[in-house]
Amino acid sequence: MNRRQFIPDTVWVWGDDGWMIPLRREDDPGRWGRLCDSDEAIVTQVDDGAGTRGVQPTSSSSAPSVMRHMINALDVEPGMRVLEIGTGTGYNAAMLAEIASAVNVTTVEVDAGIADHARQALNAAGFPVTVITGDGAAGYPENAPYDRVIVTASVSDVPYAWVVQTAAHGRVLMPWGSDLYSGGVLLTLTVGTDGTADGRFTRAVAFMRLREQRPRHVPWRDDEGKGDYLQRATGVFPHEVFEAGSEARFAVGARLPGVTDGRTRNEDGSHTFRLSHHETGSWAACTPSDDEHRVRQHGPRRLWDELERAYAWWHDSGKPGPTRFGLTVTPEGQHVWLDSPANRIT
Repeated sequence: MNRRQFIPDTVWVWGDDGWMIPLRREDDPGRWGRLCDSDEAIVTQVDDGAGTRGVQPTSSSSAPSVMRHMINALDVEPGMRVLEIGTGTGYNAAMLAEIASAVNVTTVEVDAGIADHARQALNAAGFPVTVITGDGAAGYPENAPYDRVIVTASVSDVPYAWVVQTAAHGRVLMPWGSDLYSGGVLLTLTVGTDGTADGRFTRAVAFMRLREQRPRHVPWRDDEGKGDYLQRATGVFPHEVFEAGSEARFAVGARLPGVTDGRTRNEDGSHTFRLSHHETGSWAACTPSDDEHRVRQHGPRRLWDELERAYAWWHDSGKPGPTRFGLTVTPEGQHVWLDSPANRIT
């Protein structure tokens, strides 16, 4: 089986101007083919399909090595019933069908056009798996229970439907990330007989967020012009939290669900680091300097204060990395823990 069988004739690559632009097979078959044969992720849609150029990748074919690692971690065996959330090109579903057989694989894709392409590619390749166009967060109860569930988009809140639709002792594998650490760390949950599931985080991976759970920001400059904020100075700036993929960012993000970040450039060339929480309309901004750092906060939550406390906790806990954390899902929701389920941090 070759990945070329599943990649659409138009894919997306970064242009010199910082936009993603289409690469059409008919225009440059050599480059298109090299991408298909590589161990790279291939972007197959940008900005949810809008426009002739874009900024945000919204569908892709994952790097084959990452796909193989996830399928190995899922521990699929012949005859198992498998649910995939996020069909994409259909290539991952085909790999699952090679092991479990096509009749046992169900895959759900939210985008109708992408689902249609995958369905045609899978049938043409001889893997007539069940392709459902719908909301992946709802799973697909009609074919439940599943022995294995694999998710090819990162999530911050694990839908309980995935737990309900998985047989006892079954596995649910997904990239999980907070709104601060949005790329993802692989999480393998084992479903218990009591309707709960828990498991540990393993390795970092880069996946797009489930569409229904994309982070939402508060506009950075809301109320700043009016002075509708509290201001203070601080002597500590937690640089590690704002480093992409850092262990501090993962830990602090786990402690502050729903909090997003960003930065803006000031007229003097310095940067202001920003936090926001969409549900409450809260925001915080910190402009570092050589001595004390200026902090401004607005809304019912004092986000910078919370960030400092979470960062201090991470230091006091020995700077734990993601593999020391785990997550438990119950009918009431989810919580993250450190070292053991008894040591909840959220």
